[in-house]
Amino acid sequence: MKQQRGMALLVVLLLLAVMVTMASSMTQRFRMEWQRTYNQQLQLQNYWYLLGSEALITKVLIQDLKDNPEKTSLAQYWANEGQIFPVEAAILQGVVRDSQACFNLNSLSTTGSGSEETTTSASALYRANVFRQLLIGLKVEDYRAQQITAALQDWLDDNTTARSLGAEDSEYEALPHPYLPANGLMQDVSELRAVKGVDAALYRQLLPLVCVIPEKTLQVNVNTLRTIQAPLLAALFLNNISVDDARNILEQRPREGWNSVAEFLELGTLSNTAAAGDQVQSALTIKSFYFLATLQAENDHYQTRIVSLFQRQSNNQVTVIRRHFGGLE
Repeated sequence: MKQQRGMALLVVLLLLAVMVTMASSMTQRFRMEWQRTYNQQLQLQNYWYLLGSEALITKVLIQDLKDNPEKTSLAQYWANEGQIFPVEAAILQGVVRDSQACFNLNSLSTTGSGSEETTTSASALYRANVFRQLLIGLKVEDYRAQQITAALQDWLDDNTTARSLGAEDSEYEALPHPYLPANGLMQDVSELRAVKGVDAALYRQLLPLVCVIPEKTLQVNVNTLRTIQAPLLAALFLNNISVDDARNILEQRPREGWNSVAEFLELGTLSNTAAAGDQVQSALTIKSFYFLATLQAENDHYQTRIVSLFQRQSNNQVTVIRRHFGGLE
C-alpha cells in the first residue's frame, strides 16, 4: 500500500512538472507573439507617420515653387535642416536634398547599341570628362579614373560589348562572387559600389557628390551646391578652376542664389574657363525638379526609415516617384 501511495505521488509530481513546463512554454510563446504584434503596430504607425511627412514635404515644395517659380535655392523652406517634429508617441525628423546638386550617374548612359553618334557626341564626351575629372579631383590616378568611367558607361549602356578600359559581363562573371551589370539606368546610387574599380573608400568619397535620377541629362543647380561639393563644381569646369576657388565661389554665393546661369558665369573667378567649352553652360541650372528626402520616425525606441524621391511635374505638382524603406545612412 505504501509503495502504491509513493507511485501515485511520483505520478502527480511528474504531471505537475509537465504542466509547469507547458505553462512556461505557453507564457514565453505568448510574450513573443505579443512583442511581435507590438513591433508590427509600431512599424505600421511609423509607416503612416512617414507617409504624412512625405505629404508635408510635398506641400512645402509646392509652396516654394509658387513663391519663386524660376529659381531653387538653399534659402527656401525645403532646405531647412535640424527640425524635429514631436507627434503622438513618436518623433519625426529628416532632411531634404536637391537631387540636382550632384552629378547624375545616369547622365553617362548612352542609348542605342554603342553607335558612334551617341557615344562620341560632344555632350557625352563632356559628361564623361566631368566624371573623370571628379575622380582625379579626389586624388584618383588618371588611368584608374579612365577605367572607372568606362566601366560605369558599360554598366549603364544596353549592350554587352566592353569599350576600351571598360567592363562587361565576362569581367563580373569572373569574380569570386559573380554578378552581371545592369545594362540600364541605375535606380539607386548604391549601385555604384558594384561597378568595377569602385572600392568602399572611393564610394564613401563620391557619395556626397553623386546621385541618381531617372533621366540621362546632367543639370547641376549652382544655387543648391554646398561647400562640401566644391570638387564637383571644379570638375564641371574640367578642373580649370581649383577646388579652393570653387569653395570660395560657393561661400560667397548670394543668400537666395544667382538669378541666372549667365549671372553665375560672369564671376571673375570663372573668366579663364573657356577650355571647358560651351557644354558647361548647358550642364548648369538654377532650377531643380528632383528632391531626395531621408525621413525617420522613432516610436518607443523603434526606428523606421524611408528614402523618397520627389519630382516636380510640368503642371507645378509634386509627386513621389520612388521610395524605399530601411537601410543605413
